[in-house]
Amino acid sequence: MPNDHTVLFVDDEVNILKALQRLFRIEDMNVLCASRASEALELLERHPTQVVVTDQRMPEMSGVDFLAQVREHHPEIVRMMLTGYTEINVAVDAINRGEIYRLITKPWNDDELRATIRQAFDHADLKAEIKRLNQVSREQNFKLQDMNRNLEGKVRDRTKQLADKHQQLRTAYVQTIRALAEAVDAKDAYTRGHSERVGVYASKIAREMNFAKDFIERVYIAGLLHDVGKIGVRDAVITKPDRLTTAEYLEIKQHPEIGARILEPVDFLKEVAPCVRHHHEWYDGSSRGYPDQLRGDQIPLPSRIILVADTVEAMTSDRPYRKALTLEAVVSEIHKYSGSQFDPKVTKSFLELIEREGEAFIKQDQRFDIYAFIQD
Repeated sequence: MPNDHTVLFVDDEVNILKALQRLFRIEDMNVLCASRASEALELLERHPTQVVVTDQRMPEMSGVDFLAQVREHHPEIVRMMLTGYTEINVAVDAINRGEIYRLITKPWNDDELRATIRQAFDHADLKAEIKRLNQVSREQNFKLQDMNRNLEGKVRDRTKQLADKHQQLRTAYVQTIRALAEAVDAKDAYTRGHSERVGVYASKIAREMNFAKDFIERVYIAGLLHDVGKIGVRDAVITKPDRLTTAEYLEIKQHPEIGARILEPVDFLKEVAPCVRHHHEWYDGSSRGYPDQLRGDQIPLPSRIILVADTVEAMTSDRPYRKALTLEAVVSEIHKYSGSQFDPKVTKSFLELIEREGEAFIKQDQRFDIYAFIQD
């Protein structure tokens, strides 16, 4: 029986298409290739396809424009971009117009790309299943008045299934956000994984402060995206191993504002934008904070939490100009600036966490697990 999973790769470079065909030759899926957007659209009309992966820069039509057409005519298809470029406008357009599932950068890692395509098929299957369940639920709602009480339990079970599927879609959103954050971190070898760790540290501090799960998830996502504005900062400034000049420092200080501008047009990230904009403000309103020198409660609480998490991650990671500091030195520094740079309440919760967890708090391979958190 033929495989019912089909992926379409679109790239104007024939060698890349050949490489992708070789990579997926042994996988249990059908692989289609097109070197032009118009050819790809024709293929989609003739072949049931679950996943589309496109390049951005193509002569006939840009990847974003192509994905926008796929979204309009084939909304059920999972859309991804595989590109060597990470300009701000491309990332934002791909999210807004193409509603992409993932943004993958070239050159790709073979194992990671294969895993991502498999996850995309799972996501496509999930969307189809949700659509089916919704249709079933709508049909059953018309019959509810004729059902007896024995069916109420089945309705509750079906509702729980839909809630579980919705949470899986939320997880897919987080994975898309992670891909964007990883594209930023990839600009500097010394910051790989930085955004994920900041998000995890911040979520643990928020949890220690006994906030609700929705707030903790928002803190995590804001932490994950706190440096997204660095997409708009020159690589030469970000990767410079020496002390920055005054002009270079002013340039890198713009990244919170750039990040907020990137996130504001995205509906499901709109509430995160102010948290990203103000994550470098000082609690005492000092001029060393930026961009607006806000003070105390004027600063969004997620921003105050992220500032502690960001500082801890930076000090406990190797940098080209110094080795990672000891946890004892980090604790001393947080103590020293509590009430000036840092919110004392956030500092108190962080220090209580460190006293309980010690070195485990800064374990490098941590990930935020939405499912594990919700099941607590």
